[in-house]
Amino acid sequence: MNTQPDMWMEFAKSFGMLFVVLAFFLIALYLVRRFSGRFRTRGSVELIKVLSVHHLSPKDKLVLLSVQDESILIGVSPAGISSLARFDEPPGTSLEPAETDTGFQTLLKKKFAKSNGLHKMPSKNDSANPRADSGNGDVS
Repeated sequence: MNTQPDMWMEFAKSFGMLFVVLAFFLIALYLVRRFSGRFRTRGSVELIKVLSVHHLSPKDKLVLLSVQDESILIGVSPAGISSLARFDEPPGTSLEPAETDTGFQTLLKKKFAKSNGLHKMPSKNDSANPRADSGNGDVS
């Protein structure tokens, strides 16, 4: 009985099939990674760009986006995403070259000042109730 060559032949068949299956999975992985979500043409223009992110707390942040030729300030929190302000010109176009490295807060203040009060934050005097409450029990 000649079992030694039969054993080596079965060993070779097993490793050959293992190699074929692994090669199939690697080729399938390569094709999925190559073609998943990348059906746009090369050299296409990004329509949305993240210009700056400022974290207010571990779960809250302000994000300044550029969408086409408009800048949008959004707030992101666990409760959701909300649009806070819109600017007609992208940031950095009206700043002096020496002022470009002043930071997010300065840029945000300048943009709010230029928006001429379009997105004015309510103050104490801008109450919807005509009877203003002073906070200490006196109603005028």
